Amino acid sequence: MAEASDFFALLAAIGGKAGLFPAGGNLARKAVNEIARAQLVAEGTDLEAIRAIRALLGPTAFAEALDGVPAPKTKALLTRVDPHAPALAQPGDRVKALLALADGSRAPAAPAAKPAKKASSRKAPAPAPAIPVETAPADGKPAPRKRKITGRTALRVSEER
Repeated sequence: MAEASDFFALLAAIGGKAGLFPAGGNLARKAVNEIARAQLVAEGTDLEAIRAIRALLGPTAFAEALDGVPAPKTKALLTRVDPHAPALAQPGDRVKALLALADGSRAPAAPAAKPAKKASSRKAPAPAPAIPVETAPADGKPAPRKRKITGRTALRVSEER
């Protein structure tokens, strides 16, 4: 951990004397974005940490860093900080929801209230549908079977129509 602290101290020193490093501006932006993204996707990052990171970076830099987080990790981050929110299908919608949570314009969703169980709400089984009874012809002979028309006969019948 001592090495990490030393590197952060070096970054702070470089940031304090940015005029000495004019060629490193784009590299500094990339480094800030990578450091912020790494912390955003880390397991222990909660809503309070996200809000603190946004307050430190500012809204524009925070949005740029969050925009570079891969879509699956954005989904995991959103479900971690707002587990009761409805699922969002599009990665852009997830980023917007995270930005709203970070700036405080949207609060985390409350858990859905479960409907109360009824005491005994068993339904009686539905009656079976009535089966039509075929009646035998008056002459006592069985009804002729219906044939399925296929092949040439079907073609001829369709042409006749």
